[in-house]
Amino acid sequence: MPRALALLVAAAVLFAACVPGPTTGASPSPTGPAKVQVTDKTKDEIQAAIRAQRDALTKRDLKAYQATFDGQRNALRRCKTESFETAGRVGASAVTPTVVKVEPYLDTYVRAWVDEGSTGIARTYFRREEGRWIQTEPTKDEVGGEKKKTVDGLDIDYWGIDEDVVDAFAKGTLAARDKVIKEQLGESKRPFAIRFYPTREVAGIVQCNVVGFHLTNTPNDPYIRFFRYWFTPSLNELSPSTISFVQHEGLHWAQDQFIVGITARLDWWLTEGWPDFIGQSRSLEYKRQVLCATRAPTFKELVDGPRDDLPETQPEDTVRYYAFANTMVEYLYAQFGPDAYKQLLVAYKDRVDPPTNYPKVLKVTPEEFYAGWLAFAKKKYC
Repeated sequence: MPRALALLVAAAVLFAACVPGPTTGASPSPTGPAKVQVTDKTKDEIQAAIRAQRDALTKRDLKAYQATFDGQRNALRRCKTESFETAGRVGASAVTPTVVKVEPYLDTYVRAWVDEGSTGIARTYFRREEGRWIQTEPTKDEVGGEKKKTVDGLDIDYWGIDEDVVDAFAKGTLAARDKVIKEQLGESKRPFAIRFYPTREVAGIVQCNVVGFHLTNTPNDPYIRFFRYWFTPSLNELSPSTISFVQHEGLHWAQDQFIVGITARLDWWLTEGWPDFIGQSRSLEYKRQVLCATRAPTFKELVDGPRDDLPETQPEDTVRYYAFANTMVEYLYAQFGPDAYKQLLVAYKDRVDPPTNYPKVLKVTPEEFYAGWLAFAKKKYC
């Protein structure tokens, strides 16, 4: 499983989300999907559908929740399940996402541009089912063929459904690439490329809270892959949060360019904390929330990383680890200087051993580094 950038948004806002049990949600009409008609009422009708989904999530009404989305879209249903389960543990946001624009897509879908708050505006799809709107996705056969565009040396792979936002993909990714090149650890051997997946079905088996990932330890594959992306209110630019996530994955690419396969040898916090801190992937509010309200993982847990292979590890647990790792690299830079990170990578290339590498590079033991970081983080964020 590749290292991946995970994102946890309040469950009501996580619209590409997921539902337990054998139930299947809304089923297709026996007469087939209705042909879409966008009128001056459609925007308000879609907004009402989103509000109904949020209300069902808040009330923990599984049956009502399942009625708001297309149970025949297996990948979407899987993620809706996860969203419902997550809301049961951490609560659902009281804020309802806002529809800012609707437009037809093909004959049976409405594409709604939905403001999800701090991450930006997402493109979400709906269709009519027995006189009401339900959230859905176009099938693989309905998203257009795979396409490629090259802009200023940047290869962008996408599907025809996103043809109207390719310029936004290019502008945002080029801005992120500039940041990556500025912060890279050594001269790159080749530029990275990017691939945008428009639906859960096209993405395949990817964890629902994953925004994107880079195939680590695979230097011949230049692509970073994105499964979730948002836009600014202008609707023609990627949102700042999305650009920060592209930076994060681009910086993973930079790690591999510096030393091929190095992330297989690093402590988890060194692998994920550096792109998260440099790429500005975690908000100040979220870092405060995590550092001040939850138990800090032990040093060993931060070396090993979140145990996604254990059934008791929940998606929100994994995401919290990123906030800890982010501030550990912040402390590394503040206390030991920016060159310390590169020196640690060189040390780990030779030997995977924290008790040897920390004193060699930082002149402190792992235990001293951990205690210093925790005091630094608590003082700054709490």
